[in-house]
Order: sequence, then structure tokens, then C-alpha cells
Amino acid sequence: MTKKKTFLLAVVIPLLILLAMTIKPQATVLFGQEIVLETKAYDPTDLFRGDYVAINFAISDIPKSKVDLPITKINNKNLYVSLKQEGKYYVVDQVSETKPKQGVYLKGKFRERYNQFNGAGNFRVDYSLDKYFVEQGSGKDLEQESFKGGLVGTVKALGGYGVLTGIAPR
Repeated sequence: MTKKKTFLLAVVIPLLILLAMTIKPQATVLFGQEIVLETKAYDPTDLFRGDYVAINFAISDIPKSKVDLPITKINNKNLYVSLKQEGKYYVVDQVSETKPKQGVYLKGKFRERYNQFNGAGNFRVDYSLDKYFVEQGSGKDLEQESFKGGLVGTVKALGGYGVLTGIAPR
């Protein structure tokens, strides 16, 4: 192989890999179903990346009654959370180990073990939808709304993959 072909491959292969990484998020934004989720509060500003609003979705706290699996079987495991619309927002319908054949669902990972003594009796789930970068200087305003519980998140969902496309006051 010539030096020119080797150089060309060394440049093209990383570019193709980077391009391939954008396919799933872009397909979700273009073809995914839009859902609106309630949020809970967090904190904004990343020294290196600018203002953002870190949010916690209400669907991140799943009551034990929605999980029909043994507690030892779900820790640090990917599971599918089926959502149903109640009024304006989507809420947790059920949790399963298998991908649902229909309906709106998100793939999540249980992050914290269920604690029967914490009063709430909830499992904590991470959907990787917790940061939304905003225009410089607007993070503090959204943070104040978030602390009041006054934000909603708009998410595009496709095949269990979710992309946070916006946050706004209720």
C-alpha cells in the first residue's frame, strides 16, 4: 500500500467513525415521537462547556409497584421503561427486561438500589437525558424555574433511545 493510501485511510476512518456516532441521535430527532416529561430540580454551569440546566425527570423515580422483577436482578442493568400519556405528560407505565413491541419506551439503567426504608420506596433510573445546554447567561433563569418545579422537558424517543430536544417553563 502506498503512503498516500495509508494516509488517506488514516484520515477517513476516524471521520467515518465520528460521522457514524451521529446517526442514532439524528435519526431520533428526525423520526422519533415527541413526548413531554415533568422535571425536578438540579444545578447549572459547567466551567468548560458553559451554561446548562441539569434536570431530573419525574420518570427517573420509579415506584416499586411498577417493577415486577426481583430487586437483585435489576441493579446496574439496562431495562426498558414503557411510558403512557396522562394528561399533558408521559409517566411510567411498567418496567421490563425485554424491549416492548409497541408504544413509547425509553431504555434506562437502574442507578440506585431500592431502599424500603427511604420512605419513598423508589428505584432511581438514568436515561442519559439529564443535561441541556443553553444560551450563555440563561442557565440561572432556568435553574430558578427548575427549583420551583416549573420546567418541562421535550424528548424525542425512537426505539428506546431518547434525545432531549428542549426545556421550557410550564
